[in-house]
Amino acid sequence: MVIACKFYELLFVTKYCIHIMSSYRNESYLFFFTDMYTIEFQKRGLPYAYILNFLHSSSKYPTPVDINKIISAEIPRPDKHPELYRLVGIHMMHGPCGLANKKSPCMKKDRCSKFYPKKFMNHNIVDNDGYPVFRIRDNGAQIQKNGIPLDNRHVVPYNPKLLMRYQAHINMDWCN
Repeated sequence: MVIACKFYELLFVTKYCIHIMSSYRNESYLFFFTDMYTIEFQKRGLPYAYILNFLHSSSKYPTPVDINKIISAEIPRPDKHPELYRLVGIHMMHGPCGLANKKSPCMKKDRCSKFYPKKFMNHNIVDNDGYPVFRIRDNGAQIQKNGIPLDNRHVVPYNPKLLMRYQAHINMDWCN
């Protein structure tokens, strides 16, 4: 599982990301073996932390249902989770890019280098290489960003608990 965090102060980032690892470890039903992190600086000078949690062998190969309990790649319903909806709109929407914004920094050779928008999927699956393809349903949910409506295909995978707690861009992914 990879957690990437963008913050503004290096010392703050280190302490914050260690806290994220330990707090998530304490709340999760997964068993962790160990973890590690590294901090890099983006082009604009902002620190970027990568946190890698290694799972114990008893949790190493979860089912798509297990992954769905930890990682979401969908816009939450604003009537049920208004604060989470707001935070996803602020921190977890990719773009707009593509035809809506050909000058977006992610655009390389007229395509999004981050492969957005993703394809709709009704269920999480684990592909032949062991990587998850997250559930991204076509349920009509949208968030406006820069006046452009974006749907679930533009959501960066996140953990709802961490997003609610830290209110920051925390990209979560599952790696095998």
